[in-house]
Amino acid sequence: MSKQHNFEQWLQDTAAATQAETVPEWPRELTYRGRAQTQQRWWQRPLLPVASLACSLLAVLAVVSQLQIQVTEQGFSVHFGGGLSEQQLQAAVTEQVSKLQAEQQLQLANYAANLREDFRDDVAAANQQLVNYVLTTNRSEREQDMEDLIRYVNAQREDDQVYFAYQLSQVTEQWAEPSTFDSTQDYQTQE
Repeated sequence: MSKQHNFEQWLQDTAAATQAETVPEWPRELTYRGRAQTQQRWWQRPLLPVASLACSLLAVLAVVSQLQIQVTEQGFSVHFGGGLSEQQLQAAVTEQVSKLQAEQQLQLANYAANLREDFRDDVAAANQQLVNYVLTTNRSEREQDMEDLIRYVNAQREDDQVYFAYQLSQVTEQWAEPSTFDSTQDYQTQE
């Protein structure tokens, strides 16, 4: 609390020692801008921004109202809006319609040509796929036929081998029996 008390005491002493002083003299007319603006330069005067705004508004009005100025031998001619006669308007509409028709004809011709070309490409691709399918199918069928033929020939060969082996065994049995008999007779005759 002593610090707070000391601060309050100092504040009271300082307030008591303060005396009122007189206001110093200065040129008060320089602190604000009055109506007398004779010392301003021409670009700082308020007339220039107002004139600039007026010119901008006139330009916008001329564009919006379609101002047309024509210079002739007799002088100037100023028109607002389109100012076209009915014949001129009809001719302009006819010209625009013919231009649009020509563009549309060209676009349709290009579209038809592209469509035909795309159709040809699609048909060629489909034909190529069909040919590939037929060739693949034909190859696989021929491969299966060849496998079946080879199996048949192998089975026939095995049957023939079994048949020939049987025939050979029978022939050897027939030859073997008389030859064993004949060989025993030859053996007995030699004795």
